[in-house]
Amino acid sequence: MEFKEIIKLLREEDGITQTGLAKMLKVSQSTVAQWEAGTRMPTAQAVVAIARCFDTSADFILGLVDEKLRLVPYYKDLSEKEQTFMQAYAQLSPERKNAVGEIVRLFLEE
Repeated sequence: MEFKEIIKLLREEDGITQTGLAKMLKVSQSTVAQWEAGTRMPTAQAVVAIARCFDTSADFILGLVDEKLRLVPYYKDLSEKEQTFMQAYAQLSPERKNAVGEIVRLFLEE
């Protein structure tokens, strides 16, 4: 699925109008309409805001992954940098996740 289809699907599933989504994201209704028509793409900041709005990942919003995972509540409390790290970590192989865990453990021991 493409971004234009995903944003419309999420918006309609949550019963939000284009105008309502525009207000939530602090953009114009015409911007949302252009996103859904595929004539305009959002900025990186807008993608993050959209993902937060729908409690999902930026990867899903952009069509990079097919699975629409709802984020755990604490995820919203993380900084943008922490969220980016968590998204990157989730894409690692089990072996690399173990390596990252070992590095974090070493830092915590210092």
